[in-house]
Amino acid sequence: MSKKLFFMITCCALFFSQQFHILASDKLYVGGDSIGIEARYDGVLVTGTYTFELNGVMYDPSKTIHINDKILAIDHQKIHTLQDMYDVLNSYQSNVNTLSITIERDGKQLDTTIQTVYDEKQHAFKSGLYVKDRIVGIGTITYYDPVSKTYGALGHEITDQDTQEMANISNGNIYPASITSIQKAKTTSAGEKHASIDYTISLGRIQKNTPIGIYGAYDILPKNAQQISWGSIEEVHLGKATMYTVVEGQTIQQYEIEITSLQPQSSMDIKGITFKVTDISLLEVSNGIVQGMSGSPIIQDGKLIGAVTHVVTSNPSMGYGVYIQWMLEQSRQ
Repeated sequence: MSKKLFFMITCCALFFSQQFHILASDKLYVGGDSIGIEARYDGVLVTGTYTFELNGVMYDPSKTIHINDKILAIDHQKIHTLQDMYDVLNSYQSNVNTLSITIERDGKQLDTTIQTVYDEKQHAFKSGLYVKDRIVGIGTITYYDPVSKTYGALGHEITDQDTQEMANISNGNIYPASITSIQKAKTTSAGEKHASIDYTISLGRIQKNTPIGIYGAYDILPKNAQQISWGSIEEVHLGKATMYTVVEGQTIQQYEIEITSLQPQSSMDIKGITFKVTDISLLEVSNGIVQGMSGSPIIQDGKLIGAVTHVVTSNPSMGYGVYIQWMLEQSRQ
């Protein structure tokens, strides 16, 4: 009987050249849809390591492999997914196997080694690595742009929760999501949307993960998507506005907010707009802003002017937003 490989897999649950001229007369299709996000690494990301002892010998993979290294090849065989890695490592059946490995670290490729060691008690090999090949979560579409045929979502980057860095993903997809429940926000902890994701339907591809959101080509434009003008930074003002988001199922609803502070910006930043949720029905459902609302469009004076990005953790009825102008500059590059 062949020996089986054992290594722990972790998953996260809850990406410039030509410049485009941005015209204020351009119209967008406003979003608000909840989406499932599956972002993939081209390779396998090391999210952690652990030491172990077998037969009186200590093994410590951190001597050659570091957290946030991306495994690209093992024994000169390309590694794109966890299954690729499993298949290669499981083909070596000695009690101790020392294999050549190619990794990407800080943008550079390096060659090093990895060991797999057979544990007779668990009838499996150990490598001392925690690894994953994708990130899965939920968020909100901000807009569909008929000019560039792209969408914009989230308003901030996809962050790898294991490494606490912006995820260096190579591709991915967005899918329809249906909100099943809301965990209310508290001053001591962020709330979140819970959703079921339909992985059989791709709404679009993830092509860029940036500090100002995620972007890619959309495959499906919602049938009832509303076309809307957008407002430049100079047009945004204090006072009443509306936020589009989903709190149940797939129905986009509009909720009243009040913009309380604005940051004049000459360069991109995700916290240009500070607002307060004033809609009683949203406060009753969620206590304010929760995870999964990132990317929810902000409408003022009939124009799309921004997107929700963050909650003020000490007061979840307060949130931050990014100016839509910055997101458009990203999606049209």
